Amino acid sequence: MQQIPRSVLQTGSRVSEKGTTVKRLAQKKRFSLFLTIFIIFIVITSSGQSDSAANAVPAPNGAAASSRAVSFGHDGLLFTDEAKSTQLRVHGYIQGDGRFFSSDLKDQSSDKLLFRRIRPVFEGTLFKVLDFRFMPDFGQNNPQIQDIHVEWKLASYAKPRIGKFKTPLGLEALRSDSESTFAERSLASDLVPLREVGAQVGGALGGDSLNYAAGYFNGTPDGSNGNFEWRTSNEGVARIFLRPFLRGRVKPLRGFGVGLAGSSAHEHGALPKFKTVGQNTFFKYSSRVLADGQHNRLTPQAYYYWGPFGILGEYTVSSQEVRNQSFARRLSNQGWQATASLMLTGERNSYLGVRPQRAFEPYKGIRHLGGWELAGRYSRLRVDGAAFPLFADPKSSAAGAAEWAIGINWYLNRFTRIMNAYGHTNFRMAEQSLTPLHSENVVMSRLQFSF
Repeated sequence: MQQIPRSVLQTGSRVSEKGTTVKRLAQKKRFSLFLTIFIIFIVITSSGQSDSAANAVPAPNGAAASSRAVSFGHDGLLFTDEAKSTQLRVHGYIQGDGRFFSSDLKDQSSDKLLFRRIRPVFEGTLFKVLDFRFMPDFGQNNPQIQDIHVEWKLASYAKPRIGKFKTPLGLEALRSDSESTFAERSLASDLVPLREVGAQVGGALGGDSLNYAAGYFNGTPDGSNGNFEWRTSNEGVARIFLRPFLRGRVKPLRGFGVGLAGSSAHEHGALPKFKTVGQNTFFKYSSRVLADGQHNRLTPQAYYYWGPFGILGEYTVSSQEVRNQSFARRLSNQGWQATASLMLTGERNSYLGVRPQRAFEPYKGIRHLGGWELAGRYSRLRVDGAAFPLFADPKSSAAGAAEWAIGINWYLNRFTRIMNAYGHTNFRMAEQSLTPLHSENVVMSRLQFSF
């Protein structure tokens, strides 16, 4: 049989690489064109609104004098113009964490003290039509930009947004990091992205009874925070969330919500690691294994809040095509979680957070001891059994994990909160004959200041 000359093979390889490069450049050009058109449209609209404000009849001197350009309150530092068409709000929060292990995955006690998050937030409105948000993070000695985006206030039912922001997928992940019930998210959130670069349209219908979001994103592995490097994942994401009884007469049902979210992308490159609530890695793919194809996620979700009680839960499945040299397979990992909380001091519980009725002022009497919350959680994550042994080492990576936690949170006032929780995580290996990873037992403490 006649052999193909090596030079021909090399030429074919260069042609293939060139074709891949051209394809990526074309994708970047399409996104750049979309971004340019979007920004031009916003600028034109904003300019028109600005001209309208400039031509408006000036307010009486008394009204202008009564409006303060700078004010400080419970929502932070607020800067506004006289017409109140443009404003800037400065606020933020700091979280100092302690992780105290009686044992971790290696049967060691590696306690940690750290600033988990240090996040100043700058957000506001330009000319009444363009909202913006910028939130850097200086926690864990790793400065980065978490949020940076603009949103055009077209209408309550359709708000285009572009930049880097939370991906509209996981119910627990979408909740504000300053309002979480526990210091760390559950195992189920290992299967959804946190933030990505992209563009979306979202809004509310029926007086907030229906919320939706749909967008095009850069793409990022499960459980990770995307950066600003453009990738070729071409991820489409959509989410719908219903609160069917919000406007109904039956008050106990008004706090019920149910939704569904999903994503589809074409991933190539690094694969995720799965971590415990103590931030220890219990599963990772082998070094030669890469994402190589379709990546789909689906997550049904729901919550219910009534008075001081609240519960939220979700189920997530993440399916990814992977490759280890000549071996390829689609793997589906699954996770779910349920979190319940009860305000012992009677405050109204909410997905958006809790505000204590009384601050911690013991000199006023025993009733002024702040707000107290009791919380519990259970979550599980199951790795596809087909991942072993071709794509992951069954001796060092677990095939599943189960976590439960119980905690108590103390709201000293609306600006200060102390969180304490005990969490236990055990692991299941791919084969019963293998020695399992040691259970993780950790006390998670947090002191949070917000302003």
